[in-house]
Amino acid sequence: MMRPTEDQLLERCRRGDPEAQRELWLTYKDRVYSIALYFFHGDTALAEDVTQDVFIKVLGSLDRFAGRADLSTWLYRIVANACMDEQRRRRRWSFLGELGDALPTAWSEPRPSAIEGLVSDERAKMIRDAIGALSPKLRIAVLMRYFDDLSYEQMADALECSMGTVASRLSRAHADLARRLGHLRDDATGAA
Repeated sequence: MMRPTEDQLLERCRRGDPEAQRELWLTYKDRVYSIALYFFHGDTALAEDVTQDVFIKVLGSLDRFAGRADLSTWLYRIVANACMDEQRRRRRWSFLGELGDALPTAWSEPRPSAIEGLVSDERAKMIRDAIGALSPKLRIAVLMRYFDDLSYEQMADALECSMGTVASRLSRAHADLARRLGHLRDDATGAA
């Protein structure tokens, strides 16, 4: 059986075809979840909630998708907005500031392995923490560029900004990450 085109799949979804909606979910759920997971510092429950919310929004607003951009670009825009909206909502209700700064225990506990594994896990945690400390607009730009390999043009469409703004956000993120993680580079060159 031949796989339907994206337009055919969307039309079937608009008509309420549950099999088409399932196919749309299966095609994009991992990408959406990945962005949400990194955006919220490894909080799996929150990433799952945001992923579900994104698909509810997508399926509820397919009639407004005009097809001027790729479906994936439109979907990334919804993911970015959902992540930032959820963070704003959580910040509003928290007297302690941004919730979710601490990684879940499963991410922060070292696995019983060799010293190299422990060092690698610690470096990965430092990188996750540094990305998590970026402002939401910088964080989502980094995630789209380096975790989903979107082009500047795709990012500009998804974030509803110019490619110059995308470049500026990435440049600021790079500078911030270099400042926060510069010691890792120094450790690597010192060990060589």
